[in-house]
Amino acid sequence: MTQIATVTGIPGPGTALVAVVRQSACAHDCGECAGCGGKPGSFTVRAETEISVSIGDKVELYSGVEILGIAALVYLAPVALFLLGYLLPSALPEGGRYLCGGLGFLLGLAGAVWYDRRVRRTGAVVYRVARKL
Repeated sequence: MTQIATVTGIPGPGTALVAVVRQSACAHDCGECAGCGGKPGSFTVRAETEISVSIGDKVELYSGVEILGIAALVYLAPVALFLLGYLLPSALPEGGRYLCGGLGFLLGLAGAVWYDRRVRRTGAVVYRVARKL
């Protein structure tokens, strides 16, 4: 997965701090849309770089396939656990099945939060500067 980022700092050789604008489904062409009026947020990450970069440079940032696994966990696990919690206890009345589904959904969210904290603590996601733009 690649994204466009701006170099905001250089903490040491071979590393750079880069600000990445969050991607969304809309193009943030608010003058044309005027739907939400929201502005995209950004986050800063540490990236490995083999090329010489300086503060203010626009770069293409690459992250590996582990991002797809994280996205699957965050988006699919709560839905899958809701469906399992709702469909498996067929002997329960409808309200009980909804309760089991809701508990499954909350369990999926808790797992996603736990994994997010683990990834942040261990630095499991590695970002690399692919090239300067």
